Amino acid sequence: MRIYEITLSFTLNRGFFYKNYPEFISRNINKILYNSTLFRYLHQSNSFKPYVLGSLTPIEKDKVYKSGKNYNLTIRSIDESFVEEFIKIVKKAYNLDFVITQLSVRDYKVGFIDKIYTITPAILTVSRNRYWTMRDDLNILMNNIAHNLQKKYFEFFRKPINLPTITYIELQNKTPIIFEYKKGKLFSNKFTIGFAEDDISQKLAKLSFGIGILEKNPLGFGMVVKAKN
Repeated sequence: MRIYEITLSFTLNRGFFYKNYPEFISRNINKILYNSTLFRYLHQSNSFKPYVLGSLTPIEKDKVYKSGKNYNLTIRSIDESFVEEFIKIVKKAYNLDFVITQLSVRDYKVGFIDKIYTITPAILTVSRNRYWTMRDDLNILMNNIAHNLQKKYFEFFRKPINLPTITYIELQNKTPIIFEYKKGKLFSNKFTIGFAEDDISQKLAKLSFGIGILEKNPLGFGMVVKAKN
């Protein structure tokens, strides 16, 4: 399994608040993807997407991204064809809220995984109108992370695989991280998650680096890095 990391550098044409990030980034990335017939179909399909969006860097302490300032966006994928097509069509995009100044691609090396950290907050829907929050059981979260990775692996590789063994999970925020999206609110959280040493657990932990954990990865949720011990 190869993991590709795209770094998109750009200058903002207009500023926005951090709480509006999912709306901002999905709107603009979709404008890029719509230049491809294949990606238009992918966007409309009810399936897992082969990529995960990160947040903008540098991070603004006042939670306001500024017009005229330069930022970087990280996009990861396990799909080489997605990366190749993205590189081709990004030059055709117009009416974006930023001016692209540079694009680079590299292989993202992972190695052995002990723990991962959600560098962007993760989302889990626990009922039709409610997201996982601190009042819910952590076991629900662990179970859903495991099953979500199992389903993603089968969808992209068409091979059945057992569930990974999650050995550890710790909530990293004291209150939910709330975003606004399509006139509603998204409740998210950051976690440190441990994986067992067996081959299956390691394989699915690696998968999480390429397409994110849990839900709404194309909106900038669930991107992970190795946690510091």
